[in-house]
Amino acid sequence: MKIPIVLSTVRADVTADGRLLVAVDGEPYANDRHLGRAELRLVLDEITTNLGTAVRVEVREAGGASYADIATPPDPPAPASEEPQPPLTTPALAGAGFRPGEEVALAYVVARQAADSDGNTSIHLPPALLASTRGGLVLLGLSSQTVAPIEATA
Repeated sequence: MKIPIVLSTVRADVTADGRLLVAVDGEPYANDRHLGRAELRLVLDEITTNLGTAVRVEVREAGGASYADIATPPDPPAPASEEPQPPLTTPALAGAGFRPGEEVALAYVVARQAADSDGNTSIHLPPALLASTRGGLVLLGLSSQTVAPIEATA
């Protein structure tokens, strides 16, 4: 929303009997309606929507108290969809050559490290990543094609 350097001023006077008298930049607003204090938000929404920008608001109570604030236009309502949108489909990843009923997992490489002289390795991950992915991670030897499930932290 573009806000001008000088804001229009809405003055709202609340009379002793609870009537709301409103003026925008000194010009009376909605004098043909009988507005009460409870309708101040509605009137401010009307004014800011009509002007398309924020306004400075000054409220003066019958007892002498006064308040000042900035009011902005209400958020526009979400557009009603005429037809339900079909769900988005994403391409599937496919493969063949598995045993019937075999569980097939998609592995994501998050780190690589060389095995030691005994063929063992220990990869350290940030605790948050380890906690969220531990059940689905496997160690895969890229040249030997050896797949090893994650064991206890070394």
